[in-house]
Amino acid sequence: QRYQKLRVRVFVGRDRKGQPVLFERLGHFLGSGVCDHFSEDEWIRLYIWDLERHFVEMRKASVDCGRAITRFTYVADAEGITSGIMNRAVWRVMPLLKALTRAVEEHYPEIADKIVLFNVPRIASVFYRAVRAFLDPVTAEKIELHSGIPTGEFERIMSPSVIPVEYGGTNDVEYPPAVTTA
Repeated sequence: QRYQKLRVRVFVGRDRKGQPVLFERLGHFLGSGVCDHFSEDEWIRLYIWDLERHFVEMRKASVDCGRAITRFTYVADAEGITSGIMNRAVWRVMPLLKALTRAVEEHYPEIADKIVLFNVPRIASVFYRAVRAFLDPVTAEKIELHSGIPTGEFERIMSPSVIPVEYGGTNDVEYPPAVTTA
Protein backbone atom coordinates (compact mmCIF):
# COMPACT_ATOMS: atom_id res chain seq x y z
CA GLN A 1 0.00 0.00 0.00
CA ARG A 2 2.86 2.41 0.70
CA TYR A 3 4.17 1.85 -2.84
CA GLN A 4 0.75 2.66 -4.30
CA LYS A 5 0.60 5.92 -2.33
CA LEU A 6 4.08 6.95 -3.44
CA ARG A 7 3.59 5.92 -7.06
CA VAL A 8 0.00 6.68 -8.07
CA ARG A 9 -0.90 4.64 -11.17
CA VAL A 10 -4.56 4.07 -12.06
CA PHE A 11 -6.19 2.14 -14.90
CA VAL A 12 -8.99 4.42 -16.07
CA GLY A 13 -10.59 2.48 -18.93
CA ARG A 14 -9.77 1.51 -22.53
CA ASP A 15 -8.43 3.45 -25.48
CA ARG A 16 -10.03 3.46 -28.92
CA LYS A 17 -8.12 0.26 -29.80
CA GLY A 18 -9.56 -1.51 -26.76
CA GLN A 19 -6.28 -1.37 -24.83
CA PRO A 20 -6.16 -0.51 -21.12
CA VAL A 21 -5.20 3.09 -20.33
CA LEU A 22 -3.00 3.80 -17.32
CA PHE A 23 -2.63 7.32 -15.89
CA GLU A 24 0.26 8.06 -13.52
CA ARG A 25 1.28 11.05 -11.40
CA LEU A 26 4.85 10.68 -12.64
CA GLY A 27 6.08 14.20 -11.89
CA HIS A 28 5.22 13.88 -8.21
CA PHE A 29 6.93 10.50 -8.06
CA LEU A 30 10.11 11.64 -9.82
CA GLY A 31 10.28 15.02 -8.16
CA SER A 32 9.53 14.07 -4.57
CA GLY A 33 12.65 12.21 -3.54
CA VAL A 34 10.65 9.15 -2.44
CA CYS A 35 13.16 6.81 -4.08
CA ASP A 36 14.82 6.51 -0.64
CA HIS A 37 11.75 4.81 0.87
CA PHE A 38 12.70 1.37 -0.48
CA SER A 39 15.93 -0.32 -1.53
CA GLU A 40 16.51 -0.70 -5.27
CA ASP A 41 15.66 -4.42 -5.03
CA GLU A 42 12.41 -3.61 -3.22
CA TRP A 43 11.48 -0.99 -5.84
CA ILE A 44 12.09 -3.51 -8.63
CA ARG A 45 10.06 -6.20 -6.86
CA LEU A 46 7.19 -3.75 -6.27
CA TYR A 47 7.34 -2.46 -9.84
CA ILE A 48 7.20 -6.01 -11.23
CA TRP A 49 4.19 -6.67 -8.98
CA ASP A 50 2.67 -3.49 -10.41
CA LEU A 51 3.40 -4.54 -14.01
CA GLU A 52 1.64 -7.86 -13.44
CA ARG A 53 -1.58 -5.85 -12.98
CA HIS A 54 -1.17 -4.74 -16.59
CA PHE A 55 -1.56 -8.32 -17.77
CA VAL A 56 -4.75 -8.73 -15.74
CA GLU A 57 -6.11 -5.58 -17.42
CA MET A 58 -4.97 -6.70 -20.88
CA ARG A 59 -6.61 -10.11 -20.35
CA LYS A 60 -9.90 -8.45 -19.34
CA ALA A 61 -9.68 -6.24 -22.42
CA SER A 62 -9.00 -9.30 -24.60
CA VAL A 63 -12.08 -11.08 -23.27
CA ASP A 64 -14.23 -7.98 -23.74
CA CYS A 65 -12.94 -7.32 -27.29
CA GLY A 66 -12.84 -10.94 -28.41
CA ARG A 67 -9.24 -10.58 -29.62
CA ALA A 68 -5.78 -10.54 -28.07
CA ILE A 69 -4.84 -7.25 -26.40
CA THR A 70 -1.11 -7.30 -25.65
CA ARG A 71 -0.36 -3.63 -25.04
CA PHE A 72 -1.59 -0.71 -22.99
CA THR A 73 -1.56 3.07 -23.30
CA TYR A 74 0.51 4.94 -20.72
CA VAL A 75 -0.35 8.56 -19.88
CA ALA A 76 1.75 10.41 -17.31
CA ASP A 77 1.28 13.80 -15.67
CA ALA A 78 4.69 15.46 -15.17
CA GLU A 79 3.30 18.13 -12.83
CA GLY A 80 5.58 18.39 -9.81
CA ILE A 81 8.80 17.55 -11.61
CA THR A 82 10.04 21.17 -11.64
CA SER A 83 10.49 21.25 -7.87
CA GLY A 84 12.36 17.94 -8.11
CA ILE A 85 14.69 19.41 -10.72
CA MET A 86 15.28 22.50 -8.59
CA ASN A 87 15.95 20.56 -5.37
CA ARG A 88 17.92 17.88 -7.31
CA ALA A 89 15.64 15.04 -6.12
CA VAL A 90 15.01 14.08 -9.74
CA TRP A 91 18.72 13.40 -10.26
CA ARG A 92 18.81 11.16 -7.18
CA VAL A 93 16.08 9.00 -8.75
CA MET A 94 18.10 8.46 -11.97
CA PRO A 95 19.83 5.21 -10.84
CA LEU A 96 16.46 3.79 -9.75
CA LEU A 97 14.88 4.81 -13.05
CA LYS A 98 17.66 3.03 -14.93
CA ALA A 99 17.16 -0.13 -12.86
CA LEU A 100 13.37 -0.08 -13.36
CA THR A 101 13.84 0.46 -17.10
CA ARG A 102 16.23 -2.50 -17.32
CA ALA A 103 13.72 -4.71 -15.47
CA VAL A 104 10.89 -3.71 -17.80
CA GLU A 105 12.90 -4.13 -20.97
CA GLU A 106 14.22 -7.53 -19.85
CA HIS A 107 10.97 -9.05 -18.57
CA TYR A 108 8.17 -6.99 -20.17
CA PRO A 109 9.39 -5.81 -23.56
CA GLU A 110 7.10 -3.75 -25.74
CA ILE A 111 3.92 -3.86 -23.67
CA ALA A 112 3.42 -0.10 -23.89
CA ASP A 113 1.76 0.99 -27.12
CA LYS A 114 1.56 4.77 -26.78
CA ILE A 115 3.36 6.84 -24.12
CA VAL A 116 2.04 10.35 -23.53
CA LEU A 117 3.78 12.64 -21.04
CA PHE A 118 2.01 15.92 -20.35
CA ASN A 119 2.41 19.01 -18.18
CA VAL A 120 6.10 18.69 -19.07
CA PRO A 121 7.90 21.97 -18.30
CA ARG A 122 10.70 23.21 -20.55
CA ILE A 123 13.23 22.71 -17.79
CA ALA A 124 12.43 18.98 -17.79
CA SER A 125 13.83 18.57 -21.30
CA VAL A 126 17.34 18.20 -19.85
CA PHE A 127 16.14 15.41 -17.55
CA TYR A 128 14.25 13.78 -20.43
CA ARG A 129 17.38 13.78 -22.64
CA ALA A 130 19.28 12.01 -19.84
CA VAL A 131 16.52 9.39 -19.49
CA ARG A 132 16.12 8.91 -23.24
CA ALA A 133 19.81 7.96 -23.44
CA PHE A 134 19.17 4.68 -21.60
CA LEU A 135 15.77 3.83 -23.10
CA ASP A 136 15.32 1.19 -25.74
CA PRO A 137 15.14 3.10 -29.06
CA VAL A 138 11.78 1.52 -29.95
CA THR A 139 10.33 2.65 -26.61
CA ALA A 140 11.85 6.13 -26.94
CA GLU A 141 10.11 6.58 -30.31
CA LYS A 142 6.70 5.96 -28.68
CA ILE A 143 7.04 8.90 -26.29
CA GLU A 144 5.15 12.15 -26.90
CA LEU A 145 5.86 15.22 -24.75
CA HIS A 146 3.26 17.95 -24.20
CA SER A 147 3.75 21.16 -22.21
CA GLY A 148 0.13 21.31 -21.06
CA ILE A 149 -2.88 19.01 -20.99
CA PRO A 150 -3.34 17.80 -24.59
CA THR A 151 -7.11 17.37 -24.50
CA GLY A 152 -7.32 16.92 -28.27
CA GLU A 153 -4.66 14.20 -28.24
CA PHE A 154 -6.36 12.47 -25.31
CA GLU A 155 -9.67 12.47 -27.18
CA ARG A 156 -7.97 11.11 -30.30
CA ILE A 157 -6.63 8.19 -28.23
CA MET A 158 -9.60 7.58 -25.92
CA SER A 159 -13.17 8.59 -25.29
CA PRO A 160 -13.81 11.52 -22.92
CA SER A 161 -15.48 8.96 -20.63
CA VAL A 162 -12.02 7.41 -20.05
CA ILE A 163 -10.16 10.67 -19.37
CA PRO A 164 -10.13 11.69 -15.67
CA VAL A 165 -12.23 14.78 -14.89
CA GLU A 166 -9.20 16.81 -13.79
CA TYR A 167 -7.78 16.49 -17.31
CA GLY A 168 -10.93 17.49 -19.17
CA GLY A 169 -12.77 14.18 -19.39
CA THR A 170 -15.84 12.82 -17.64
CA ASN A 171 -14.27 9.89 -15.76
CA ASP A 172 -14.60 10.41 -12.00
CA VAL A 173 -12.27 7.48 -11.25
CA GLU A 174 -10.48 7.68 -7.90
CA TYR A 175 -7.12 9.19 -8.78
CA PRO A 176 -5.57 10.36 -5.52
CA PRO A 177 -2.71 12.79 -5.20
CA ALA A 178 0.69 11.20 -4.71
CA VAL A 179 2.11 11.06 -1.22
CA THR A 180 5.53 12.69 -1.23
CA THR A 181 6.55 11.46 2.21
CA ALA A 182 5.80 8.17 3.90
